[in-house]
Amino acid sequence: MSFEPVPRPIRDRIDQELDTAYRKGMKIARVMVDWADLEPRPGKYDLDDLREALEENYEKGLYTLVTISVLDSEGMVAPGFLMDGEDSGRLRDGKRFNDKEIVQRFSALLERMVPLMVSRRVFAVALSNEPQVYLESHPAELADFVAFVRAGRDTVHAIDPRLAVTVVNVGRITDTPLKDNPMIADLVAVSDVAAFNYAPFTNRLEELAIDDPKRIPQDFRSLAAAADGRRILIQEMHCPSGHRSGKSAMHTSVTIQTECLRTSLDAMMQMPQFRVMYFASMLDWSPALVSMFADPLRAESEVPRLYVDQFSEWYETMGLVWYPDGTPKPAWNTFLEGLDKLYR
Repeated sequence: MSFEPVPRPIRDRIDQELDTAYRKGMKIARVMVDWADLEPRPGKYDLDDLREALEENYEKGLYTLVTISVLDSEGMVAPGFLMDGEDSGRLRDGKRFNDKEIVQRFSALLERMVPLMVSRRVFAVALSNEPQVYLESHPAELADFVAFVRAGRDTVHAIDPRLAVTVVNVGRITDTPLKDNPMIADLVAVSDVAAFNYAPFTNRLEELAIDDPKRIPQDFRSLAAAADGRRILIQEMHCPSGHRSGKSAMHTSVTIQTECLRTSLDAMMQMPQFRVMYFASMLDWSPALVSMFADPLRAESEVPRLYVDQFSEWYETMGLVWYPDGTPKPAWNTFLEGLDKLYR
């Protein structure tokens, strides 16, 4: 629903919209957690929040994707006791991801989690979210991280081979084919299903602008090529709406957002390899949450002002429901119409 606590008046309205989606056949949910939160002290696990979220989804009859981040788009989120005290981007004592201690600790966590997840209708578990963001600045660690993921998958399958294991990859389409990116190809190779975060951005990496939604079917074919025959899930589909008024820094609008969602759903129905798609967030981010991420960018003199404006607009308008009043955007009705097509 959102990446932050939702005020009660908005929550009540969103719950009504979600009830409509459930009646129309929506069957999936998503839970995202960090390893650091699951194991706050060595060998001491805190699964209460995860258990509560899975139980809520289970009672609604939903199937859940769980993402356990070790590497995330923001960096490394391993437990603090494993981290270098002076460098938040390093493991302590020069350890690497495939070191015995790191692998064994993560395997022990998975041994606690897998029975819970299987009992609560979890259909897949991702062992990091967009690790390419970290690995691009630490390319020598790719092989170690691939070995770490492989060991995690082996642990999961030893308990229940039916539970699919994956890693959520950056699915931004540029002039270089995704299938030729070793940081994606190597992680897809140790995944049961291929998972991506995707947005129909332009090919220019220096900007965050939405391109013509007509490109989406071709982009999906590029994702399919990178998946190397595996089934595909989209963990986050991004297509912000832009603000209610004023010029959009991202060259988007509520009309473009609606067309993005309609085109994506139509493409999925034509490509059976795509099995699951989640929109990035049902609710826009609050201005306070956006500021937490945008303000540090504004303070960096080398970051172009336009890029920061695009970043802010992206997250301020990323949802299918407006913040702060909970009013559905036109794309929400398109989503409900898509459910009618899928489950009629």
